[in-house]
Amino acid sequence: MSEHIGSGNLRVHDEFEDEWPGSRATSTEIVINLVRAGAALNARVSAFVQEYGVPSGASLGVLEVLRAEGGPLQPSDIARRIFASRPALSGILDSLQVRGLVRRQAHPQSRRGIHVEITDEGMQIIERLLPELHRAEVEWTKVLDDTEQRELLDRLGKLQARLLPDDERLWRSKRSR
Repeated sequence: MSEHIGSGNLRVHDEFEDEWPGSRATSTEIVINLVRAGAALNARVSAFVQEYGVPSGASLGVLEVLRAEGGPLQPSDIARRIFASRPALSGILDSLQVRGLVRRQAHPQSRRGIHVEITDEGMQIIERLLPELHRAEVEWTKVLDDTEQRELLDRLGKLQARLLPDDERLWRSKRSR
C-alpha cells in the first residue's frame, strides 16, 4: 500500500485514488505518517522513562497529571486527561502502585470510589525525569527550526480541533488555570 520516500514519509501508490473511489492520497498519507510519527515518539518516550523506573509513557502521563493537579484525583479524571480507557488506566495504576509511585485511597465521600495520588517517591522521580525528558524533546525536534515547529503546532491544533471532542482538548491542571 505504501512506499518510503527520501523525506522519511510513507506514500501510497500512484493509483490509490482510482483503487479507492472517494479517497484522497494526501489524506491517507497524512494519517499514515502521523500514526507512524506518534508511534515513534511514544517508543522514544517509553524507552526514556523506563530508565527512571517509570513503566511507560502512559504511566508518565498519570504521574504528570497527578503532579500538576497537586492533590488526589478520581481515576475517571485521570483517564480523561491522558486519553485512556478506564480499564487501561487500571492496569497503569496497578503498575505504578506496585512500584510505590502512586497510592490509591478510599474516596472521602463515596464508599465505592477511590482517589489516586502521587507518592513522595513518584514526585522525586518525576522531578528528576522531566527536566531530562524536556531536553531530549529539544533534541528530537531540532530538525525543525522555530518557525517550522510553530507551523507544525498550528496545523496539528487544527487537525486535533477536528478530531477530538472539546473536553479532550483541554489537558490543563488547576495550577495552570
